[in-house]
Amino acid sequence: MKSHTIVGAQTLESVLVNYPANAFLNMGVEIARSHHEHWDGSGYPDGLAGDLIPLAARIVTVGDQYDALRSTRPYKAPFPHDRVVRILTEGDGRTLPEHFDPRVLDAFRAAEGDFARIWDEFATEGGPTEPPAHQGHREGPFPG
Repeated sequence: MKSHTIVGAQTLESVLVNYPANAFLNMGVEIARSHHEHWDGSGYPDGLAGDLIPLAARIVTVGDQYDALRSTRPYKAPFPHDRVVRILTEGDGRTLPEHFDPRVLDAFRAAEGDFARIWDEFATEGGPTEPPAHQGHREGPFPG
């Protein structure tokens, strides 16, 4: 399971060869590889800590953990929003606040109501009837 970070990064790197200046792909590589790194250095695959973890990955880490805790898994039932907020901000023995960039965790605290609203909006049976409209769409598989 832990290899998914490296496999994901390598997959995006193989596309990046054809689009080396693409900022989205470069960020995608960082996110794929580092979204399980922990602020305190206890994560994987590289054991990065603090500001050595790319900012985009630090942000995605909180969203990824929120999603994992709110979602049904074969080994657990979904947790309600209030419990997830407590786990992320206070810890539960497995997930600890020390795993997250304190500034990103502060931003999560400030926006946790938005997380609940967005989750409720998209987690309803069948999801939204149409995907959101994207503005500024550019031709080709990867802009830039």
